[in-house]
Amino acid sequence: MVDRWSEWKSFPARHLGEFLNAPVGPGLYELRHRHTGELLGFGHSANVASALTSHFEPNLWSRLLKKSAPEHHNHVEYRTMSASSVRHARDQEAAIAWRRNAFWGRAA
Repeated sequence: MVDRWSEWKSFPARHLGEFLNAPVGPGLYELRHRHTGELLGFGHSANVASALTSHFEPNLWSRLLKKSAPEHHNHVEYRTMSASSVRHARDQEAAIAWRRNAFWGRAA
């Protein structure tokens, strides 16, 4: 069973001892720019909390090419949706993506 989306939350400041409030199990996540509302990330994961934190860590290729992280976490908000399994999370992600594409296809 898939829950509902959580409220939009700001990324925690680690240096202030704040914590990320996200499922440690399977679910979906969505990232957006706080000021513009631009969608920065959307997907499913077996561990949503890990997927959210890894979004701001540069991967191997970025480190080798000395590229910066995708976006500073102070400007990003996130929301999550827990799921009973990775399969349900993946299916829900596909359904949400299909609805969004159908909506924007009609709106265009």
